[in-house]
Amino acid sequence: MRFLSSALGRRGRRKEGTPADVAADRRLLRRLTSLARGPRGVRLTEEVIAGVPVVRASSGVRAHGTVLYLHGGAYMAGRARDVVTAAHLSAGNGPDLVSVEYRLAPEHPYPAAVDDALAVYRELVRAPGADRLVVMGESAGGGLALALLQQARDEGLPMPAAVVPVFPWADLSLSGASSTANIGRDLLTRSQLLEAAAWYADGRDLRDPGLSPLFGSFRGLPPAYVPVGRHDLLLDDSRRLAARLRTDDVPVVLDEWPGTIHGFLQVPSAEGRQCRRRVRAFVHEALSAASAQRS
Repeated sequence: MRFLSSALGRRGRRKEGTPADVAADRRLLRRLTSLARGPRGVRLTEEVIAGVPVVRASSGVRAHGTVLYLHGGAYMAGRARDVVTAAHLSAGNGPDLVSVEYRLAPEHPYPAAVDDALAVYRELVRAPGADRLVVMGESAGGGLALALLQQARDEGLPMPAAVVPVFPWADLSLSGASSTANIGRDLLTRSQLLEAAAWYADGRDLRDPGLSPLFGSFRGLPPAYVPVGRHDLLLDDSRRLAARLRTDDVPVVLDEWPGTIHGFLQVPSAEGRQCRRRVRAFVHEALSAASAQRS
């Protein structure tokens, strides 16, 4: 969502967003993300799962698991092909990555994104090797990953081996202190996010757990790894999420990165590269543990 910050920054100076603004921001984000380079040897192919378009990232080597990936973009931008960062997980003998082209607001408000993600998840947990599955999302996709798993649990579906909400937007009401304390440190602003939240919520209470999973129960969810920058406007979403997970007896690693902003995982910096390595190690360990339990 680093690139989205720039796009939203332009709109943040306007009095009000319009459909034309949304389309322009989506085009800008698409151009910017297309400049990033993915890992060598990883191919992207388009598929349809449960009627939902997805993009699969694969090295062509027999994968030992699958990562269900949900892109960021404040629920109103981004696309399934924006997987350059996450596609590093698929390099070598890494797991296949299935990125969901979930529908976006304001044309498709809540629960469209959750419905699309859940439809794909249902199919993946029915497939062979379903126990070797990790769910990952960045920013809004991180919040969507949590909402998805809360609903999947309530439906009685199997849980994945782990979940990786990366600097998640888990509270659309922005009630965390960092959403004001980090103004000026991060590229995001409260007004930008609240506008996007209103589009996605479409009149619903922003503290509804379906929209803001921070206010739901995490009982029964899988172990989590939560990386976040300390200058992130959404820092307190991650901190409160980690506290809630621990309260609900879910193992969690909260990994705070000093001096970094929202979206730093996508930045070609030492911190971004190191964090990507940690994500890869966590996913590999979770999938290996799932494989060991099968033997």
